[in-house]
Amino acid sequence: MAKRLQFALFAGALVVASLSLGLRPAGAGGEEVDVIVNKANPTGDLPLVDARKFFMGDKSTWSNGKRVTILMLAQGQPERAVALREIYKMSEGDYAKYFMQAAFQGKVAAPPKDVASGAQMKQAIADNAGAIGYVKKEDVDDTVKVILKIQRVL
Repeated sequence: MAKRLQFALFAGALVVASLSLGLRPAGAGGEEVDVIVNKANPTGDLPLVDARKFFMGDKSTWSNGKRVTILMLAQGQPERAVALREIYKMSEGDYAKYFMQAAFQGKVAAPPKDVASGAQMKQAIADNAGAIGYVKKEDVDDTVKVILKIQRVL
């Protein structure tokens, strides 16, 4: 009886933990977050591994020679959490630490710039030929070009 109670408590805790982390069973649908660039950017579809190189500052110029400008939505935005988890593979704290160290070591010229909303993200990318960022699929319009689609697990 005690083992059954322990199992029930453990299973309940596991369910609560998975819900708080936003985990869903494999194959469950989610919302799409799209990585976007300026329409004039010559880059086509980009694999996640290559997108990560740009976001991490490992690649600092595009094929046309334009300098990469990394844009991030402000903390608290669900799309930012997706970018941190799927692209950076980091927590918010690890992300901040990484860019502080990278800037100190000269690996990146500047840390990513935060923007407040999807509309501001699109505008900043439309205004900067070297910018890369992300928005919800629903926020994409003809002012930017999608180079990668990331399925957000809810």
